Amino acid sequence: MLGGLAWSVAVMVGAVVLAGALGAADVPGVLPWLLRLAGVLVVVVGGVVLPVQRWRYWRYEVRDEEIDLLRGALVVTRTLIPMTRVQHVDTSRTVLSDMFGLRSVTVHTAAGSHSIPGLPPGEAAAIRDRIALLARAPDDL
Repeated sequence: MLGGLAWSVAVMVGAVVLAGALGAADVPGVLPWLLRLAGVLVVVVGGVVLPVQRWRYWRYEVRDEEIDLLRGALVVTRTLIPMTRVQHVDTSRTVLSDMFGLRSVTVHTAAGSHSIPGLPPGEAAAIRDRIALLARAPDDL
């Protein structure tokens, strides 16, 4: 969610700088204003609307045998991670996510890693601890 905001703000800053340069170069007044408007639209759509939509269509469930991740609005992706494949699990935060009080839980397997983003700190710690506990359980083979 926060990654979309970061890149959209960078695009907006670039558009505003370009609009300022075009304004100083005596380009007709409409083009710099269109660039500024496009920069604001990029922030609104790419930094607010799209991340909120992604968040609305994100589901996860931690079961005793597996972790079920479901995400997507137009293209729905479902990932099942067996607990026996979990190598380690951790939580992460960034400066930007700290501003919103959010954490991310990352589950690592031999095939790669999968994240559960946008969690409150207490919930992220509880999910991390539960996955770690379930992953340590010995196989009943």
